[in-house]
Amino acid sequence: MRPRPSAVRLAACIGILATVGTDGVDCAAAERPLGMVESVDGQQLVLRFDASAHLLPGSMVAIYGPGSVEKHPLTKEVIIENRKLLAKAQLTGGDDLRPQARILWPAAPEGIVAGLDAVPMSEEAAPNAAPAMAGAAPKTSAATGSTVLVKLPIADPDGDAVSYQWSLSGSDGAAGRLDARTTTAPEILWTAPGTVGSATISAIARDAGGHETTFQAPLESVALEDVRKRDLAWFAHWGEDAERPLARVERDADGTWWGLTESDAKLTRISSGWTAWASFSFAASAEPRGAVAVAAWRKELFILDSKTSSVLVFGADGGQKRAIGRCDKPSDLVIAGDGTLFIADQGAGGVQVYEADGRFRGRIGRAGDGDEDFKELSRIALGPGGELFALDSAKRRIQRFDRFQRRLASWPVTGDPNLQPVDIAVHPRGVLLLLTNGQIQIYDAKGLAREAMNPLTEARLCGDPGKAAALTVDASGEIFVTYPDSGLVARYSAQGAVTGVRGASLREPALWSCDGNGRVYALDADDGSLYVHDAEGWRTARLGGLVKKGGPFANPIALCASPDGQTVAVLDAKKMAVVRLRPGNPKEAPLVFGQPGKNNGQFDDPIALSVDEAGRTYVLDQGLYRVSVFDDKGSFLFAFGTNGKNAADLKEPKLIAASPAGDAVFVYDAYRYEIKKFATDFKLNTATHVTNTGGKGDGAGQIRELVGLGCDRLGLLYLADSSRGDLQSVDFRGNSAVAISAHKFADFGMRKVTGMAVAPDGQPWLIGPSAIAGVRWK
Repeated sequence: MRPRPSAVRLAACIGILATVGTDGVDCAAAERPLGMVESVDGQQLVLRFDASAHLLPGSMVAIYGPGSVEKHPLTKEVIIENRKLLAKAQLTGGDDLRPQARILWPAAPEGIVAGLDAVPMSEEAAPNAAPAMAGAAPKTSAATGSTVLVKLPIADPDGDAVSYQWSLSGSDGAAGRLDARTTTAPEILWTAPGTVGSATISAIARDAGGHETTFQAPLESVALEDVRKRDLAWFAHWGEDAERPLARVERDADGTWWGLTESDAKLTRISSGWTAWASFSFAASAEPRGAVAVAAWRKELFILDSKTSSVLVFGADGGQKRAIGRCDKPSDLVIAGDGTLFIADQGAGGVQVYEADGRFRGRIGRAGDGDEDFKELSRIALGPGGELFALDSAKRRIQRFDRFQRRLASWPVTGDPNLQPVDIAVHPRGVLLLLTNGQIQIYDAKGLAREAMNPLTEARLCGDPGKAAALTVDASGEIFVTYPDSGLVARYSAQGAVTGVRGASLREPALWSCDGNGRVYALDADDGSLYVHDAEGWRTARLGGLVKKGGPFANPIALCASPDGQTVAVLDAKKMAVVRLRPGNPKEAPLVFGQPGKNNGQFDDPIALSVDEAGRTYVLDQGLYRVSVFDDKGSFLFAFGTNGKNAADLKEPKLIAASPAGDAVFVYDAYRYEIKKFATDFKLNTATHVTNTGGKGDGAGQIRELVGLGCDRLGLLYLADSSRGDLQSVDFRGNSAVAISAHKFADFGMRKVTGMAVAPDGQPWLIGPSAIAGVRWK
């Protein structure tokens, strides 16, 4: 323990600090008094300052411990002490010379003892450094097609909250996939590609102070010893029974999401990458009955419950720990960084304020008809400096208060008076105000709405979403808007552009495909729209369309994306042609090849298609009993297959799957419930029949009614059988097939499966009437 400084020592230290600086803390002798920790009780501190201190509740203080020192080479006297920042605390009360404080960082402080230095921090000079890597970036290795956790030793020197934005780079479509785009911890799940090779993972780390650093680390995909020792498990489920209509959504400190459903006020826990949804399990008789808002703070969940008229606090186990406050007509809840609760309660007359331990602090505002009164207090938001913004929907006014709860000038809501304001949030660009039509107004520091973000409808990614209900700003600056009537959630970039929309109703198309970058493609045959979804399931782009509306499709019946995702080929039964689009360049004119007929490059009754890594397209024609092969420019190469009942012949061909490398083609023939394997030779432009596998039955590797067939980079086959109700994986790389695994669709949360799409790295997507589920090796 360091000795407690006397008043003389304090003055001397202040003089030294004014000369040599304080590791980023502005502490000039006349302006920044030096104090010390007098006593410690858990997170609570009592500090002591000299007579020059004039500190108000809410001020921030840095707590320093001993660090390295620099001594004079001759006298050996200490010249500079590089103190170590141990904690950040906020003053909560007491007098100027002996204030009380609560530690905000870290959550579990260590080494905080009496006698340590306490230095006030100004907003401009508070110690804040960018996130940094502690040591060399490690190389992460994983077997081909398997999933591992990638951890980077990144930390923020000041203990600020950090958000991470992740990306992969490597060979096109062969770097694997990530389970999320953003996290709140320097770790993420990576699914290695199905080929041996290397890739690079990048993380952009941003702290709460706006500092940003980019980190990179090498990844390696190594050969798998034995494919038969793995098993399949689901990792994503979107659509019915999963994506429930959300009234509000909030992000937890651990990176997961909390969703509050509209119809029954149930709580949903959503993974950081929006891949998995699950109802939160409350302990017996503890579930809230009227949740209207939710917030998370320090591993506790705070739910504003209208039925009990209080804030219910739950632990991670779902058990209720305590109840805070007595409300009358509550509508919103926010929690400050120090745990202070703010409850919007029109019935109580304003915003109720409670300490983190549940003690009532006071009320902000009052009910009434005056200009400064609340008539319909609906939503509240906190600024980075502790400012409070309160939306009065009836008066179309934003009332403001500083961090000491003193009233500031109110801002009128401008724009169309017929558009009701429904929510507010604080964003780096300003204060955001959400209107019922989904438009987001941006108010600057003067209270002027000079800019606005377009509503979801203008992005043309979906139909009418209905009325917007709530607004959320993520730590990365992304914005999320909920539309509970339609069950949709819109996502905006930090710059204000719509970057995606999601919801159960968007999973209804019957035709799907996927690439090696995690993207999923859906084709709506009714209107000819081809939709692109990112790895988290957000619909991000719309292409195509029917001919009668200026699009390229007349009757689209099948699609397949190339492994690198550069092209998507669509089979058009009316045109008797393949229409190939470039999702990455939507302005490029579609490439159309093939035509009606029986000659080379022509079709009679095309039914399915596949695309390999070289961009070659394989079209299965059940009318001509053959497979036609085209190069990446749409030129005909060769065809193979004949009508007949022999082993190499095609009698009732239904499905086709080419290996990503293009060295093998598999055709499902329903006549004998068989899968026929053909080896290709592109030097000779021929295909040779190898052997068949399958047969009718319920045994391993047998078939009853295939609705999906796919092949990954390892050469493994995936069989989705609607009659058997299962997904099988089969090793058919040699001249005989060996069954690896079989799982009922119910094991993956699917009741009925009508199709399947297989990513080149071995992730089958099971397609249902209104849901899809992703499966991968574990």
